[in-house]
Amino acid sequence: MFDALYIGATGLRGQQMQLDSIAQNVANLHTVGYRRNVVSFAEIAAALAPQTAREIDASQATTGNVRMVGAGALPTMTLATGTGELRETGDALNVAISGVGFLEVTRTDGTPAYTRAGQLSVNNDGMLTAADGSPLSARIQIPTDAHDLRISAAGVVTTLVGDRADAIELGKIELANFSVSSGLRPIGDNLYAATAQSGEPRFFTPGDNGLGTLRQGFLENSNVQMTDELVNLMLAQRAFEMNSKVVQAADQMLSITNGLFR
Repeated sequence: MFDALYIGATGLRGQQMQLDSIAQNVANLHTVGYRRNVVSFAEIAAALAPQTAREIDASQATTGNVRMVGAGALPTMTLATGTGELRETGDALNVAISGVGFLEVTRTDGTPAYTRAGQLSVNNDGMLTAADGSPLSARIQIPTDAHDLRISAAGVVTTLVGDRADAIELGKIELANFSVSSGLRPIGDNLYAATAQSGEPRFFTPGDNGLGTLRQGFLENSNVQMTDELVNLMLAQRAFEMNSKVVQAADQMLSITNGLFR
């Protein structure tokens, strides 16, 4: 009965995480380049010894004297890897990734971060920056007298300067790819950080090695689908109720047991 209480509690915590994830997704329905959170569940296995009926180091499970039993649910939050719909804006500083890949930026503390939000701008130093103000790792500087900025599908940035008739190349934007992009960790401002689960980034020219291409004048919408979130919300609410019933039933059984000794 005590185990039932703890197992029910893990289910309640997991479904609370699911509800928080859904709220986060719905709040960012219209956030450019947002990747929806996905909560998945795995069984927690505990080692149970017949002579103690308590948890034992799982390393003893091979001795034949210990058996593995379920001990609740373990929730894990990852990112959905599906792409969002591209929306045309006509702005030369808007760029969308059509396919796989992330833009790398350098944060104020010098650490790299990754984003799919292509709302670029030019800061006071003339550097091409992401929406949060972090400069692109490509360190592309736009001259003050530049006009007719072009970003090719392969990431080459060119512009006309002053009265020159021919365009000059300012730099090249590469895309970062990860072995498990769903393992990236959100760090705020629509940025993500690499983790041990995602692996280290590898950089390629857009369009190479299965990566997407860049589309100037477009932005990528979030990959959140409202209908899916509503269905997940109903499922999470029902699962929360079922786990609460488990806790209530275990509590009632304990109450009856205590009453036998009165």
